[in-house]
Amino acid sequence: MTKSELEKILTFPNVPLNECTPEDQVIEAPTRICFWEFRWKPLVASGSEYNTEVTYQVSVISEFPRCKEIIELKHRLDKLDLHPIIEHEKDIESRRWHSFFAIEVLENV
Repeated sequence: MTKSELEKILTFPNVPLNECTPEDQVIEAPTRICFWEFRWKPLVASGSEYNTEVTYQVSVISEFPRCKEIIELKHRLDKLDLHPIIEHEKDIESRRWHSFFAIEVLENV
């Protein structure tokens, strides 16, 4: 999968999508998706790096557990034979749910 393919999978109508931190005007959206890279793994053959496996964290922030977007996102990934472990936590302060997972993407870094 490429980064642009990942972005297409993460795109939902009326759900803000941001790489890194959300913009101020969407911080209180009922559901929002943020993603960022956190690991680069060089892929090496014959002593030369030819590509990089970049691992992204994908976070879905929502007012409800099991929001429709995280369920739909899981189904989209299933259809691509991608099955990341999706974790969930309740943010007591904001009273919102945070569902997140890691996914690998091939990029030329």
